[in-house]
Amino acid sequence: MSSTTLTVQTKGIYHHLPTFPAHDGKRYSAIVTGANGISGSAIVDVLAENPERWETIYAISRRPPVSTQPHVKGIAADFLSSPEDIAGLLRKEGVKADYIFFASYVQPPTKAGQPLWSNTDEMDKMNVSLLSNFLSALTINATIPTRFLLQTGAKHYALHLGPTRVPMTEDAPRIPHPNFYFPQEDALSAWCLHHHTSWTVTRPGFIIGAVREASMNITHALAVYANVQKELGRALEFPADIAAWDANKDLSVVRLIAYHAEWAVLTAGARTRR
Repeated sequence: MSSTTLTVQTKGIYHHLPTFPAHDGKRYSAIVTGANGISGSAIVDVLAENPERWETIYAISRRPPVSTQPHVKGIAADFLSSPEDIAGLLRKEGVKADYIFFASYVQPPTKAGQPLWSNTDEMDKMNVSLLSNFLSALTINATIPTRFLLQTGAKHYALHLGPTRVPMTEDAPRIPHPNFYFPQEDALSAWCLHHHTSWTVTRPGFIIGAVREASMNITHALAVYANVQKELGRALEFPADIAAWDANKDLSVVRLIAYHAEWAVLTAGARTRR
């Protein structure tokens, strides 16, 4: 049995992070979409830590991301526009990429009094369009990356609908319920096959992070709860029942999501893997 020795590193509170000796001395360009979002902004930050590897980072979002890093270029783009318009904008900005990190997501507004997941048809349509329009724009511009990473999430396992089978595995069958992750994965797989390149899909669970205007984030709710308890002079008690206390919690820290995304695109073994 052969063995492999890997060198790991520590960054702040995060330990045993990978290193990439096979990529030493190489300089890459990257596109990060959804760059103002919880995951996208963290991916930009992690890549920006290594300008010797990530020479140019195109941070794309509907509002232009703001970065003080000279090798991070913020671009405002709406992926619900036509592929031709998106391609023209990217061409104007000189966008090319060795690697792409797709973390774009849109949450359409619900009708008054309706729950968050009541408009699944519109949600599916809009989020599939985000990816398909972007892929078409890349084709128009002949921008074919070495690896395209698509971040989906634990809704793949119906976590948003109730209790799930544990453990949740990468090869678990798709649930018989509308979910835009499935057509997104299919579209990306077909596109990569056609262009002879590779993809990777990541599926973080409930994300722990903090950015502006990110309502689906338990960090904000816990922070508000903690401040209310402090103001009232009460103890910071667990804000739920015993069933919630004993339940499995699938939480993903956004910084680790970003480190994992970098590892996934730079690791040969993560090619065409979920």
